[in-house]
Amino acid sequence: MKVSLSSTAEYSSKAAESIKDLKPNAADILITSIVTSMVTDLGVVAPTSSGLLTFYDGKTNQSHTVDGYFVSPKNFKGNDHEEHRVVLTYGGYVETCKGANTFAIPGIYKILDFLYKNYASLPLSKLLEFPINIAKRGFKLTQPTKDYFQHALKPMFMWHDYSKMILENISQDLENGVVKLNKLSDSLEHLSNEGFNDFYIGDISKEILKTIVNEGGHATSEDFGNYKLIEDNKFNFKYKNLMLTGHSGPSIGGLMVLKYIDELSTGNNIEALIDVYKNRKDKYEFFGDRQSLINQEIINLTKSSSTIQVNTSDDMNNHFSITFSSGYGSGVLCQNTGMYFNNSLGEIELNPQGFLGDTKGDRLISNMSPLIIQSKNGITTIGSPGADRISSAIAQVLLNYSKNNNWRQAIDEPRFHVNGDGSVRAEPGSIEAYKDITITDKYDMYFGGVCVSGLNKDVFSFGDKRRGDTSWIS
Repeated sequence: MKVSLSSTAEYSSKAAESIKDLKPNAADILITSIVTSMVTDLGVVAPTSSGLLTFYDGKTNQSHTVDGYFVSPKNFKGNDHEEHRVVLTYGGYVETCKGANTFAIPGIYKILDFLYKNYASLPLSKLLEFPINIAKRGFKLTQPTKDYFQHALKPMFMWHDYSKMILENISQDLENGVVKLNKLSDSLEHLSNEGFNDFYIGDISKEILKTIVNEGGHATSEDFGNYKLIEDNKFNFKYKNLMLTGHSGPSIGGLMVLKYIDELSTGNNIEALIDVYKNRKDKYEFFGDRQSLINQEIINLTKSSSTIQVNTSDDMNNHFSITFSSGYGSGVLCQNTGMYFNNSLGEIELNPQGFLGDTKGDRLISNMSPLIIQSKNGITTIGSPGADRISSAIAQVLLNYSKNNNWRQAIDEPRFHVNGDGSVRAEPGSIEAYKDITITDKYDMYFGGVCVSGLNKDVFSFGDKRRGDTSWIS
């Protein structure tokens, strides 16, 4: 079987390479790549991540979506209600919060369980062998992690005593230091024997909950046990000769891709793009029945004409695109599992009610938008990391591809992003001069990392030079 992978995670191709002799399919490659990234891409993702999956089933010839995004604890009854706010220079200026009280219930292991039970062909022990070994053997930091740690290592990851001890080696030498995560290796080995659902109802969850209680967090065993995936809440959207399938709420990412495409197709009108950004903030970033509103907005559009991305495809016409994240990272490292905690409750820009607002166990707000694309050429997956730049990055690449029919060229074209305050960040040559514009370096990681994989006459994959440019075919 031929399989392809594109990713923003450097070690994902090495994970894929480690099982190639076992004749893996696209789901096998995806599972080992996701788990490996949660080990090696420190700060970018963590073993307590969440994500959105969009995939195409070659047997039924149908596209599907699986929402495994963060869910807030039902109540905030932990001891720590303080907002531990941190200012980072990452991307210019970012405010976020750290600590165990920012932990939200992650869905990544529900997604992995879904993939393994429905689509994988290899034993779980084989799929987790590479991440288990690299966690124990040790690894050097990937470039995106080094770039992020230039800003975040000290304020976000060295305040916590156990994390400080584990990262002491790289704090002295970011370029050549080696990270060893023996406890995490043991936890992954445990999951390989017990299954991914142990994270929610077994020994792993019990150890995580001990740390949460001890450090003032709010998640409970009930929150873990009640976590559910949202399946097949999807949209189909015709854009020129491409049929796009993506998530139709409660994530706002898919809707925003469509809105950006709509505006960009009429020209690079900065004021119009500012209005798109403001409209998102004013209209869609709330808790409650966000799903119904976003569904209706996508229907209306159809009538009028920081994160990891991994895409895999195989020649049986199975295709998977997943975007997953742990926020900016809380800095908390669970001593008995070796798992870093997410800080999704502390992502200030995605919590409109403020820190520990009344979310009532809601799904948190996501910009992710992995898509399946059907055209006369075949099936393609696409997605990107990059917080609020995800939607604009994917939209610009789709617009480029509609003009040149060349994924490599479409991804490499310079990008820009318009913020709600009217400021613009832009790569050289992407846009005309504007009153409040910051010109970045070429291929700046700020603008995401759009990845594609697919099958036309053969399997193919393309990574993004902004985030590792990882692609692999076997």
